[in-house]
Amino acid sequence: MAGESSTLRRELEGFKLSTGKISERVKSVGDIWSDGSYASLKTQIEELAKKSRSVIENGNNVCISIDKFFSIAAEEV
Repeated sequence: MAGESSTLRRELEGFKLSTGKISERVKSVGDIWSDGSYASLKTQIEELAKKSRSVIENGNNVCISIDKFFSIAAEEV
């Protein structure tokens, strides 16, 4: 029964890729856009990245718990 969390894992991976792309693109424009607005945006994106890591870590822990639950539920007593 392992893999009950596969949908959530796919969603987490998509979220991880999306937030990574945002960070990469903001960093890439830093060479041409270096005013106060960019500094503010960069700070906000860094905060988003920190919170995103927390979401991903917690989501992975939930996936592990889901898989363990279904593994235990499948056991015969």
